[in-house]
Amino acid sequence: MASRTVLVYNSSISLDFIETFTYRYSRDVFNRLRLSRLLEEARRLVTPRVPVYISDVDALMMQYFDNGRRRRFIGFEFKNMRRDVALKGGYVKVNGKQYELHYYFSRMAEFDFYYLVRAGREYFLWNVARAPVEFRWLGDKDKGTYDYYALVPRDFVAQIPEEELPQYLGDMIFRR
Repeated sequence: MASRTVLVYNSSISLDFIETFTYRYSRDVFNRLRLSRLLEEARRLVTPRVPVYISDVDALMMQYFDNGRRRRFIGFEFKNMRRDVALKGGYVKVNGKQYELHYYFSRMAEFDFYYLVRAGREYFLWNVARAPVEFRWLGDKDKGTYDYYALVPRDFVAQIPEEELPQYLGDMIFRR
């Protein structure tokens, strides 16, 4: 069933809730864009110009241990991709500049950072600090697909069926 059809026939989800959620989500997207543009504008005002890359993190999680005396931080980047885009030979392919930023950020802050790529009904998951990576310019300039990519060998990536993902994440995060 198409998503709109589900919303039409599933009256347990109120239209007010859907409207509020949609409004807040669109404001969140707008705020991210506004902040990025403000940062870029501020950068242009400084001489000499400093090269920067602006990105976000999809989720930051903090776990408490020993009644809050110890904490563990984990970051996540979630990608939803077609299988033929996500997989290139024996690699999982993601945006290279964003990957570099997440890698260096997690190393400097000393916490685990995971990429979770959904491709169809399975997920690919890895820790950026524990997986080797190659960076390459790939694609077709004429088609607008030429870009800088991070290629992570699939030998270092967990391939998880959709129905097993909650259990896998639970074991990985909460039972270590």
